[in-house]
Amino acid sequence: MTCGLKTPSSYYINLINTFPPRPITNEAELIATQNRINFILDKGNLTQDDRDYLKVLGTLIYDYEQNHEPMPTLRGVELLKALLEESNL
Repeated sequence: MTCGLKTPSSYYINLINTFPPRPITNEAELIATQNRINFILDKGNLTQDDRDYLKVLGTLIYDYEQNHEPMPTLRGVELLKALLEESNL
């Protein structure tokens, strides 16, 4: 039995043609990708095609951030301070 990808709908092809997903290599591309995600989310009533496309874009952002924006290592009091600040406490 052969398993393959399902044939994309014309709507999904349009999403890809409008903003082709590519690896993010700089801050400008990161911002453009985030803006595209926000644009799709703002329209509401997401289809499965929208969710699939957003997952691809989200993965590209995650990969970029893992390589270019490492998480700081916080321990002890510094970690507690950061958590309190993040929670506005």
